[in-house]
This record gives sequence, structure tokens and C-alpha cells, in this order.
Amino acid sequence: MVQPTICGQSARVYLEYNHATDIPAREAGWTRFVCLSDTHSGTHWDNGGRMPRGDVLLHAGDLSSWGTVRKLQKTVDWLGNLEGYATKIFIGGNHDLWLDNQCEEMNLFDDEEREAMLKTCQRLMAKPRLKQLGLTYLEFEEIRIRELGVAKEWRVFGSPASPRHSSGAFQYGTKEAREINSRIPADTEILLTHTPPYKTLDKTRKGIHAGCKSLEKRLTSEDLRHCRLHVFGHIHEAAGAEIIEAGQGRVERVAVNAAMIHRGKPIVVDLRN
Repeated sequence: MVQPTICGQSARVYLEYNHATDIPAREAGWTRFVCLSDTHSGTHWDNGGRMPRGDVLLHAGDLSSWGTVRKLQKTVDWLGNLEGYATKIFIGGNHDLWLDNQCEEMNLFDDEEREAMLKTCQRLMAKPRLKQLGLTYLEFEEIRIRELGVAKEWRVFGSPASPRHSSGAFQYGTKEAREINSRIPADTEILLTHTPPYKTLDKTRKGIHAGCKSLEKRLTSEDLRHCRLHVFGHIHEAAGAEIIEAGQGRVERVAVNAAMIHRGKPIVVDLRN
């Protein structure tokens, strides 16, 4: 059995393991979150038993590889077929073009084709269909997950947005950043965003911090002092986790960049209830 890679006062983070069974069973009084992001239409991640099970599966966006509905459906169906979780929650990302009906890339299609693709995507993402698959999709929305079979009532909020870079879905400019991040409720305990916050697991290969300054400011304010787990992706090469220590009335927070492209396995976080 492997030991947690990082431990805090009320958190254990498993980064390094070869097989799901290497991770010890979750203790009573704790909730296990299995975190992933940026799978980009890949559905091979469970090969070799490297996909741990837990109470809550969290996917922080970029489900598809440049956004076709067919690629999106491949990932949604894969998530739906994964077993061993009380609930599975996901958001979109900048690659998930057809989840954002305001995306500029929609203009590349004629009206008839665009309308047909949007309708197909709406059917794919219909809440009754997702519920049958044990999935919850959040788009600037919150949910309390005790009713989904989790022992503790965790308050979860999901935002697919990220700072504008080239083209893509759910992107915002500097002027919109504050409004986007002000949508996060103050009582959020589990936060899913596609973008990292500035200077937290956000460094590119060129050494540039590509995270959102507005999000970082919100997270370090008194507003989000209850946030205990923040899962994101987007910057593939910065995948990993760290614990932000408690202080000034805030609880200890686990930050997870769960991008899968280079790691090839999720990050597992246990939080004390």
C-alpha cells in the first residue's frame, strides 16, 4: 500500500501509485474524491486498473479534442460507464465547443448544420439522460451532493470558463473575469474550474504563469474561506497537487491540477468529513 504523497490537517492526497489497489481504502468519516481533467476524448485511462474508485468523481473539463459532438459523446458515454462512485460531476473546458452555444467557432458552420449539431448536443447533455448515467454537468451552477449518495452534504460549484487564449469555448477577457468569478457562491466547499488560479499549478513549459488572477484573488479573499478542494486542469504540464495552509479564518484547501495527458492517472484526495 502506498502512503499519501501529501498530508494536511484534514486532507490526504495520493499522487504516486501504479495500480488503483495500491491506494488504501478510504477510512470511515472521510470522503474520497477522484480528480481528473483534460482527457481530450481519451477513454483508455482505466486500462491496467489505474482508475481508482471513490465517493465522487470530478472532471474539470476539456472532455473532447476540439469539440465535435461525436468526440464529446465518446467521453460522456465513457464517464457514464465508469462504476464505483456515488456520483460523477463534470464541467466543460475551452475545447468543448458545442457546450458553449455562444462560442465564436459556431460561425464556421452554416445555420442548418449548426442547428442540427446543437440539437444533437442538447439531447446528449439532457439532464434525465445524464442522471441515468449517474452524471451531473455543472455550467456556472452549484449542487449539494448528499442526495446523490455521499455521506456528507458537500457544496460543489462548477465553472467551465478560462482566460481568453486564441480560440475556444467559455473564454473571458480581463474585463469579464471579475463577473465570471463572482458567480462562485461564498459557501462553496468543492470548486471545479477549468482554469487554474494564478501561480497555483499553472506554469507552462515556457515558465509563464497562465492561471487567472481574478480567480486567485477570489480564492484568497474572505469570500471563499470554506473552500476545501479546488480541482482544475487546462495547463497540462503543471499537473499535480498542493495544500494551501489554513489561515485568517480560512480552512485548509487542496489545489489539484488534474490534467491527465502527461500523468495518465487521476489524483485521489481524501477529505475528513
